[in-house]
Amino acid sequence: MGPRAGGEPLAEEVAREAAHWFSLWRSECMTDIQREAWQRWRAAHPDHERAWLHIEAVTARLTGLPASAATTALQAGSQAGRRRFFKSMAILAMVGGGAAMVATRGDWRAWSADHATAVGERRAWHLPDGTTVLADTDSAFDVRLEPAWRTLVLHRGEILVTTGHDGPAADRPLRVLTPVGHARALGTRLAVRRLPGQARVSVFEGAVALAPRRDAEAGRVLHAGESATFGDDWVADGRAVGTSQPAWARGELAADDMALGDFLAELGRYRRGLLGCDPDVANLRLSGLFPLDDTDRVLQAVVSLLPVRLRTRTPYWVTVVPR
Repeated sequence: MGPRAGGEPLAEEVAREAAHWFSLWRSECMTDIQREAWQRWRAAHPDHERAWLHIEAVTARLTGLPASAATTALQAGSQAGRRRFFKSMAILAMVGGGAAMVATRGDWRAWSADHATAVGERRAWHLPDGTTVLADTDSAFDVRLEPAWRTLVLHRGEILVTTGHDGPAADRPLRVLTPVGHARALGTRLAVRRLPGQARVSVFEGAVALAPRRDAEAGRVLHAGESATFGDDWVADGRAVGTSQPAWARGELAADDMALGDFLAELGRYRRGLLGCDPDVANLRLSGLFPLDDTDRVLQAVVSLLPVRLRTRTPYWVTVVPR
């Protein structure tokens, strides 16, 4: 179980989701769509609100910033309030880095996983059954050989799986397990990404059967060229994926009329430190393919494409602001 907040312990998944929203919130990079999703998440279950209030209260005690002030600043769109909160969190990261890390990366299983990548790293593993797993930045997974399954347990991030059929376990189906359910490979190539309270599956070869944890009847089969997100009792409508592999597997970040705030949140997964976005420019749009191995170069490209500039406090603390 996760930390206690107002009595009963919080579920670990709820604590992780709260930490994700908190991390996005403090990045100064929330778009209007993300803000609405954050509010929906808080309203979806009493434990969500309890977790949020808990992380607010802990931060307030550590930084001296009243918890209600942070929420008011965000909801009102106050840049001064956001900056004050962000600076407080920077102080927290310096004097209490361990606590900050627990708050944002609070899944101990990811830290003890069989296989993991660092921020900005992509790495491939070749398993004994012939399966290849390519892990994206800051990802972690375990490999389990079970009586009925070959299971990849995805703790964090995203993996691209090309299934193999060698060795004595080849007759067992392969699945990728997440907290909300699993994706069973039907002779295939698929990518699975952990998201707060859900997972996204994209199929590049063959087919994949999605099985939500709480409602198997809500599952569906995705075929090559399809992608869908699913939760523990639902599967969203699929959308098309038009390539043979995700862009990150080629070392690229693909943007198609993407909000700048969303773009920087994604780019920030590939660089160390804090990458922020001023709310006044978060909804600017951009398109293109950008190299993930040189995020500084990507930021310079953003400056050349949009009416923005970089405010650099340190090499590890950069904010995109209006020009």
